[in-house]
Amino acid sequence: MCGRISQKDVRKYGPFIEGWLNPEGEFDERPGRNVPRNNIKPTAPAWIVARRGDGLIKTVEARWWCQWDGSYKWEAKYPTFNARVETMHDKKLWPALLKKGQRCLLPIDSFYEWPVKGKGIPPVEIFVEGRNPYALAGLWSRYYEENDPRYSFTVFTCDPNEFMKPIHPKAMPVILTDKDEQRLWLNEGDEALLRPYEGKMESDQLGDTLERLYPVEDQVK
Repeated sequence: MCGRISQKDVRKYGPFIEGWLNPEGEFDERPGRNVPRNNIKPTAPAWIVARRGDGLIKTVEARWWCQWDGSYKWEAKYPTFNARVETMHDKKLWPALLKKGQRCLLPIDSFYEWPVKGKGIPPVEIFVEGRNPYALAGLWSRYYEENDPRYSFTVFTCDPNEFMKPIHPKAMPVILTDKDEQRLWLNEGDEALLRPYEGKMESDQLGDTLERLYPVEDQVK
């Protein structure tokens, strides 16, 4: 499972996502849109790089809990914020989005995991080597609120690599750091990329809970 992430300064993702976007794909520069989001939880908004079925790639703000494409009702009935790679073709929601080519990348600075479960337990913050931004692979959908289009997304998870096994032995998000692999996922949807990360990783044990360190972003602005 991947259940908390950070997007600490989306403005610095500009060079990071260069080459993914066509001329229309730019970050929304309206005030308040690029505030730090250090503790993004499922149902909260995050920036994603989304590919449409017609090949258009652009950045959009989306809620982290994938909805049925075209739905006019927001629901969080089932845990659709993660899509398990091993079973993605056994579900109804994921094959439909894969067929439409609605793939996405989620640029992040880090994600969080809890080696020990329990109330008030500080998490571990996890980075790739060098602590540069990286991308998680996912799918996106469009839903409607009062006839206005909104976006939602899911993050793919897979078996943990050797670094992650002591921290979270069940799963880890699919991480893509290579530019060619990122483009290949967006443009071609190569499912061979949906595998445990093979690069080096780093982590910090936080000294307090996320809720005390960072207010939770839980509303779409």
